[in-house]
This record gives sequence, C-alpha cells and structure tokens, in this order.
Amino acid sequence: MKSSLPVAAVAALLIHAAHADVKMPGIFGDHMVLQRDMPLRIWGDADPGEMVTVSLTGREKNTVADRSGKWMVTMGPLAPSEKPLELRISGKNQIVFQDVLVGDVWLCAGQSNMMWPLGKAENAVEALSTADHPGLRFFKVDGRVALDPAPDCAGKWNICSPDSKPLRAFSATAYFFGREIHSSQKVPIGLIGSYWGGSPVQAWTSANGLRSEPIARNYVAELEKTKADLGDLKLAYQTKTLPDWESDLAAWKARGLKSGKPRKPVVPDQNFRLPTVLFNGMIHPLVRFGIKGVIWYQGEGNAEGPANAGKGREYARLFAALIKDWRTHWDEGSFPFLFVQLPGYNFPGDEWVQVRESQHRVLALPNTGMAVTIDIGEKSNIHPKNKMDVGARLAAVARKIVYGEDIAYSGPTFLKMESANGKAVLSFGHSEGGLTTKPPGGRLGAFEVAGQDGVFTVAQATIVGDAVVVSSARVPDPVAVRYAWSAWPDPPANLYNHAGFPAVPFHTANDP
Repeated sequence: MKSSLPVAAVAALLIHAAHADVKMPGIFGDHMVLQRDMPLRIWGDADPGEMVTVSLTGREKNTVADRSGKWMVTMGPLAPSEKPLELRISGKNQIVFQDVLVGDVWLCAGQSNMMWPLGKAENAVEALSTADHPGLRFFKVDGRVALDPAPDCAGKWNICSPDSKPLRAFSATAYFFGREIHSSQKVPIGLIGSYWGGSPVQAWTSANGLRSEPIARNYVAELEKTKADLGDLKLAYQTKTLPDWESDLAAWKARGLKSGKPRKPVVPDQNFRLPTVLFNGMIHPLVRFGIKGVIWYQGEGNAEGPANAGKGREYARLFAALIKDWRTHWDEGSFPFLFVQLPGYNFPGDEWVQVRESQHRVLALPNTGMAVTIDIGEKSNIHPKNKMDVGARLAAVARKIVYGEDIAYSGPTFLKMESANGKAVLSFGHSEGGLTTKPPGGRLGAFEVAGQDGVFTVAQATIVGDAVVVSSARVPDPVAVRYAWSAWPDPPANLYNHAGFPAVPFHTANDP
C-alpha cells in the first residue's frame, strides 16, 4: 500500500523510531576484550519500560529500562577465551558485537608521554612490522573536555596487526606494555587509551575525588566559578579575547615572521587544564567497563616551574586522590594502579624533582607499582622516544605484583642509613644479584651528602656488597644523603641491580 504521508513526515517517523532503538555505549564494539574472572556489567539505553535481553556464551539476562531509559545487567564471570564470542543485545531492535575475546583489560591514561604514538617511537619501524598479535586489541578514547560527567565516549576497538593504521597513532608505552603482558600471560589483552597532552592530574579527577582531599578544594572552587561565570566568560571571549588574537595574528602575518605565531586562545569551556574536565569527558563514560588495572604516565603537567614553587609537593596528595577516586567509581576494589616515575629531563627549578618524589610516596597506597625511568630520559626533550623500555618496565611491575611471577621488577630502593667514621652506609632493597653500575665497573655518580647545616655537596660513593658507602672530605659528620636529586642528574645516575633496573631516586631525610 502506497503511503499518503509526505516524504518529510515519513522521514520524521523513521528518525523517531531510530531514537527508540536500544543503544550501546561507545566502549562496546566488535573486536573488544571483556575482563575475565569478574562480574561483567553491560549497560545501555532504550525506551522507558522496554524489555532488553543480553546474550553471551549461551547465557541470557533480561532487564527493563528505567524511567530515564537506562538499563544494566550483570553477567557471571567468564574464563579467558581466545575463541571469538558474540555479544547480542535485543530489544525493539538487535545489536550484535562479534569477535569478542575475554582476557585482561588495562586502562592506559595520562598526558603526552602516554599519548606519544608508536609511529614516532625510537624503534617504530621494527615494532610496527612485527606487531602481529591478534589477541591484543586496543581502543582510543576520543579527546573530550566536559564540565559535567559525560554519559558516553567515542572510539573504536582495533586488532593489533602490522598493517593497522590506528596502531601507528596509539600509545607506544601502552602497546609495549600490552605486548609484554600478552606474551607472558597467554590471554587476550585489551588496552583502552585515554590521554591528553599537557594535562594536570586534577583534570583527570572527579569533583568528589577532589573534594575528598583538603588541598584540592581550591580546584573544585575554580571549576564551580568557571561554570557560574561561563556566560560572561564566553561573551568576553567573543567580544575581546578572540578579536585581540585575530588582530595579533594579522600583524604577525604582515611582518612575515616564521616563528612566534600567536596561539589561538582556548574557548572557556574547552580548557583541558580545568579541574575534572577530562575525567568527565574521557574517564566517566568507562567506569562500569570491567578492567584489570591502570597504567599511568603523567606528572609533567604538575611540574610547572619556578613560578609555582611548592606545587610539585602537593602532587603526592593529588595523585593519591585520583587513584582512590577511580577505584571508588569502578567499585572493583583496589585494582592495580601502575605508573611511570618522571624521567631525567633538564627542567628548571625543583618542581620536576618534587613531582618525581611525590610519585614515589604514592607507593604507600595498596596495590600500586612504579616504573623508574631516570636513566632513559633525554636532556632537552620532554618526550623521550624510548618507550619500549618504559612499557617493558611497567610490564615487569605488573608481572610481579599483579600476576605473581617470580621476577625482578624494581631497581635498588633505599632502606636505611647508618653513619660512622665520617661515612654514610646505605642499605637497599631490590638488590637482586647485587649492586652494580652501568656500564659495569664505572664510577658511581649522582650521590650528594650533607651535615648538620643541611648543605649538600657532591660525594664519593662506592659499592660494598649490597650497600653503598658515601663520604666527602667537606662533610665530616654525614646526616643525610640524596641520590639523583635533580631533574637531570649530572654526572648521571648509574646505580643498578644485576637485573638491569635503575635505583630509585631518594633523599634520606624525612621531609626533603
């Protein structure tokens, strides 16, 4: 029967019907990896009161969408599976996700060093040409700034293969980590990349997470003021800030300059450095998706230089607040949270060192682990290209503290200091195979010693068994020692254990 409705009316009805379909969040898709050995939360949207059926591995769960059209089911735990499965969601329509694997899912988050793509890594050609790992899948969360928690995110699951163009743009650190874990654990691995260059830790923490930490409440106030003043801020942006920039840009072009181009100002509600905005846009949409744990590479955005002296020390509490916050949102207990300590880099002032030490202090939280990279930075490049060692060291931490393998995973870690006869004797943990230098037989560098006056001077340091003996003719009575206590240690920090891991930078004083 021929319809008597106008074409526009038919189109409108079709659009309305499409809106009534069951919908799934962006994190679900073909080729995805689901987290093994834990209850699986699967959720989406439908018409209020609509019956939804979820089918997976022969099991079905039914539920009814609530008044707002939201629904969720929890499926029983699944064993790891490399056999492709099918996830089917049925309501008024049907959605089928194919080639679904079951294994371990790791969220890979942070700023530009986590963001640094595999295609620009030090050994990109070899890494890409050998990236034939069908059981390794990855999902890149599209960047989004949001003043309030977003319900969904955009992205696509991809299979790791040498001809995968998305792999070239995916996090090099995450890929090398995932490759190691996939090889050692023999289960499918899913990597979710959520990162933004230059971002500070407070941008990745929810408002409630910031409120839980007293020193972070000023960041909540900053967000609330921005939201309250947003209308005025946008008006000022359109009527003054943007026109001023356009004028400066025109003048710069007229002078024919090749550098110093004026940077376009950020729209007030699109500033990625605002507190909570990256959590809202790029983490909140993921919080019900089951994960094994998190790897994190960030800190540079909180080392802001001499003008912000002291900010680096607050990072320990801000970072701890983020970890607790994410664990609260996921409601999976204290899942593993592994992170990269800042590498060597010629950064002015003390903030870089303070952030690095703050990261070390966060190890007081349960189920955390740290990969030390003091030795694989680049003096004049904040984005060192050696990401293979970064990923491998993170993987070693995971293999030990998450998967329980009997392997070395850390370099020498300071335990205690004893002073006698003008010398300080330092004892270390994680001295697997004994202490050494790199190259072997080299002279130890980056040690300093201080007396009662608190003034540090370069020290002579010698390995004696599993200890290091430190002294200086200028300090007859040592009371404190520090090691690699600068953004770019010179001479280099070269204390290692025989497993090849560098010593953790340290300061023997309680409150450096």
